[in-house]
Amino acid sequence: MESLLNPRRSALLLLAVAGGLTAALLSPAPASAHAIESTLERIAGLNRTFELQSRFSTGLPAAGAQVSLVSPSGASLALGSTNAEGQLRFAVPDAVDPSWEVRVDQGPGHRDYLEVPLAASGSGLFAASGLSAVVLLGAVVVGFNRRLGR
Repeated sequence: MESLLNPRRSALLLLAVAGGLTAALLSPAPASAHAIESTLERIAGLNRTFELQSRFSTGLPAAGAQVSLVSPSGASLALGSTNAEGQLRFAVPDAVDPSWEVRVDQGPGHRDYLEVPLAASGSGLFAASGLSAVVLLGAVVVGFNRRLGR
């Protein structure tokens, strides 16, 4: 029975470990991706129209990035590609609500996700029902008349 501490085996094992370490140390470092950083601004006067600006973390524009809306279930709706300045202007369809996200995709390691900045459906002063609006308007009129002494 051959011993585990055989000098020949030990030398081969040491050579294999040293070769593996040398290869790991001399191989080039993996390329690191630059993250995409995006902003989304509503166009004044256009409630569901936005302008996207996307840049790499280096400050260079993310030109040609694919932009889409993504639903909570994962379905996507293509909006277009960013221009040479990393910009895209788009309108959000009525069927999209705040649970969707805007995805900016320039390939693996180059993605950004933003919330769709829309008011949640059913929110706001008159959202409960048409009757709520009538009751509120009536209360305002009654209060105004009382103030005038009528």
